[in-house]
Amino acid sequence: MNTVSLFRWLALTSFFGLMLTLLGWILIAPHNENYPTAAMLLIGVVPLLFPLRGLLYANPYTHAWTSFLMLFYFSHSVGELYSGDSGLFYPLLALVFSTLCFCSSIVYVKIEAKARRKSQNEPS
Repeated sequence: MNTVSLFRWLALTSFFGLMLTLLGWILIAPHNENYPTAAMLLIGVVPLLFPLRGLLYANPYTHAWTSFLMLFYFSHSVGELYSGDSGLFYPLLALVFSTLCFCSSIVYVKIEAKARRKSQNEPS
């Protein structure tokens, strides 16, 4: 396994880990009854569905803007860790997965672009 595919799979694994963490956080963890579960799912999980196809097809452009999307989940988990009284398990997992997805997506884009440039410069 080369480094390009390693960072791609790391980005995918952390992306799906974040998605499962959010689903567990919203559906399983106790939360305030004033917030409807459907609205929390719409706000929390639906934005992750937009880059899904591009990530699965290894589109570098999608990996690049997915890293910007991870900043929202990073800041949300930091805010929950800072202000949350109840469990720290789900916000901590979301923090780890969003950070890992951010970093691995950026590194994947950089390494993939370098590999593409290298293959274009080689004589046929």
